[in-house]
Amino acid sequence: MKKALLISTLIVFCMTLCHAQMEIKIQITPTHYDTLKIESFHPDKKQIVSFTQPFGAEVTFKDKQSLQPGFYWIIGDTTKVGSFLISNNKNQKFTVIISEDTVIYQGSVENTRNVEYISHIQGFRRQLAALDQEFASAQASMPQYMLRVLADSLTAKARRINKAQDDYQIAVSKENSGLLLGSIVELARSIPEMPQEYYQNRELYQKFVLEHYFDHFPWNDPRIFKTPIGDDKIKDFCNIIYQLDRKDLDTFVVAALNAARVNEQSLYLFYDKVEKILGSNISPYKVEHTYIKMLQNILSYPNLDENRQRRCSRELGMINKNLEGDQVPNFRIVMGNGDTTSLYDIQCDYMLLYLQHPTCPTCREVRGKMANYPALNSAIAKKNLTVLTVYFEDDAQVWANYLKSSEANSSYLHGWNFDQSIEDNQLYDTRTIPYMFLLDKDKKVIRKDLLYNEIEDYIKQLRLN
Repeated sequence: MKKALLISTLIVFCMTLCHAQMEIKIQITPTHYDTLKIESFHPDKKQIVSFTQPFGAEVTFKDKQSLQPGFYWIIGDTTKVGSFLISNNKNQKFTVIISEDTVIYQGSVENTRNVEYISHIQGFRRQLAALDQEFASAQASMPQYMLRVLADSLTAKARRINKAQDDYQIAVSKENSGLLLGSIVELARSIPEMPQEYYQNRELYQKFVLEHYFDHFPWNDPRIFKTPIGDDKIKDFCNIIYQLDRKDLDTFVVAALNAARVNEQSLYLFYDKVEKILGSNISPYKVEHTYIKMLQNILSYPNLDENRQRRCSRELGMINKNLEGDQVPNFRIVMGNGDTTSLYDIQCDYMLLYLQHPTCPTCREVRGKMANYPALNSAIAKKNLTVLTVYFEDDAQVWANYLKSSEANSSYLHGWNFDQSIEDNQLYDTRTIPYMFLLDKDKKVIRKDLLYNEIEDYIKQLRLN
């Protein structure tokens, strides 16, 4: 009897293992593709989950493992033809029917509700677009005093539409509480209407937007980071911070990090995303003063894991060097004529310090661009600015070959930090080159990590040309 019970238990266990946890059927008409693919959305492309099948009238994707919660694309060959949401490890058996005009989900209440939600939001947008069109049409024929009356009337109508949309989104979010859809809808809500006078004051407008930017961000739901709407929200925020590049706005980045602390996974996901854009040495959108505040904030998190603690401490130590207003550290160099000197011994009103490797492709590209900058060349010719290129690695032959080449611009000074003190003593953060500083006569930093496309602007601002 015991043996029979054991065998029965093993059969049930094996059947459970063999039973597919994910079974998604996809029907697409009338378009024909060679392959059909399900692919997860993930900002880090290395973590994408993908399943591919030959195309057919009905393609079934099965797997013993459940899909991770998040947003998924349906892709025909290379064309995105549909999508669906996964909120949890359950209920991953449904059918997606895609035609030219509609997408129907059979067996997935959440995705069906998402279709209804999108349709309603499009309706609100059409109403607002109709108001814009009405005003645009009236401008051609209506006198100014009547236009003001019409504008007030249309503004009142727009407020009512926006209020109706927000009420609808609140209701949908509550109805789908606990589901990824609920978080997506909550995130999509608009920020509050700002005071009218803010529209006339750019600084007040910008601060209001940033202050309320994350009002509806569902920090308690890390799944939102695996959706395009969550990812775009963060990227747009970083773009605003980068474009404005003002130290007083760093408080809003810190406020967002503090808000994210309600969920440790959300905190790390948010921090990593923002760091990649605003803090990475290879990012064209790096904002150093913002990154410093980010590092200080994350290092104050009581539960920060040891690996992050070490890495962020090291980052902060590197990035805190040679800030604007600081005097950069001195180092010894041998010049092209064989004379040995130091950075401080080179007397000039302004200096462009260019740390580089002569054969680095990016260094070569930037040197080539600089050679054709009229304002830069004029400033050098008038002796208002000195350009000093510095090679800081240990290869005498590379240095000698550079001096002999046409790439060593004759209007620049060229030096080699022959004793490698820059690297050995970590005087400068040389992880990414070229690395440029604009210095005054006392070798104090005017601009750290100067980009090549900023050179001309700074020269004109300082009237050096």
